[in-house]
This record gives sequence, C-alpha cells and structure tokens, in this order.
Amino acid sequence: MKLHPILTTSITGLLALSACTPVQPGTTDYVPLVQDSILAFTRLAPGQTVFVEYRYPRSLLEENEEFDTYFNALTFDYAPGARVNGNVPDPVRAADWLKFKSADAPKGVTISVQKVNVARAVRRTTETGGSVNVQYNDQFRVTYKITATADAATGVDAATVTFTDGKNSPDVNLNLNINK
Repeated sequence: MKLHPILTTSITGLLALSACTPVQPGTTDYVPLVQDSILAFTRLAPGQTVFVEYRYPRSLLEENEEFDTYFNALTFDYAPGARVNGNVPDPVRAADWLKFKSADAPKGVTISVQKVNVARAVRRTTETGGSVNVQYNDQFRVTYKITATADAATGVDAATVTFTDGKNSPDVNLNLNINK
C-alpha cells in the first residue's frame, strides 16, 4: 500500500502540533499555578495533586539579613532586548541552601517542596537619558507539590511548612481549600 503524499504531510503536521499542546497551570512542576498573595488559598479536590508557587517576601523567611550574599549575587539584565513589557526581567537563582524541613498538614494532605528560588521581582523600570532605574522586591519563590488523598477531608484548613538554612527554621502557612 502506498501512502498519498498529502496524507503523509497531514499526519506529520498533526503529530508536530500535538507536541505543542498547552499545559494547564498547576498540573506539572514546570508550569505551577502562581499564587498572587501569600494568603491565597490553594484549591484542590480529594484525589488531586496540584503544583503551586508562592512568592514570599524575603523578610518572612529571614531574621537578620543573613541572606544578603544570595540576594546581592542576583544581577539585572538591562539590555533593551531582554525587557518584558518595558521592564527589566526578574533575576532568579536556585536557593538550594534553604531546605524543606517539615509540613504540618491536614489529614490526607501531603506537601513537598519541588524547588526554592531567590528572586528580585521587578515592579517598575524607568529610563532617563542613558540611565536605567529598577524598583524591585526581594522574594523567595517556592514551588510546592500538594496532594490530597481520595479520602481527604473537605473544607478550608491551613498547613504549616518549616524550612531550614542550617541555623534558623522559619515557618510559613499555606491556606488550603479542599472541595469536590
């Protein structure tokens, strides 16, 4: 049997397009659902897993500017071609030194940390003459994997996640809403 050239091209085109299928935010660790506030609720159903990124202000996990070295190592790319909507992009770097220690979660819920990054979140970029001025906030970006078992209790609850840098053990709260 001989395939018609148009049919072969069509099949090849469909296979190539299927590789570009968009991914729903929160379904994988490389496209997490990004929460707009540290108080935001992560919503999931019993039997579901969600990948979610929270962006914490630096001060929430730091006591006495002990992380200056890591944040000061972040450098901005001022090149006009690198800008997004006119803003200098956020410099981001892995923070492997800040480790997940434990999670106190509701029954039937497991929480693990997929990655922790330090970032300088650019709020505004202005350019006057040859000078570029950047306003930013230092933050930790934490990606969690949150799983509710099929028999997890539904309702609103909070979990406490503890990190450690080897000296301090700061806590953060995660608000959860488990509904069918």
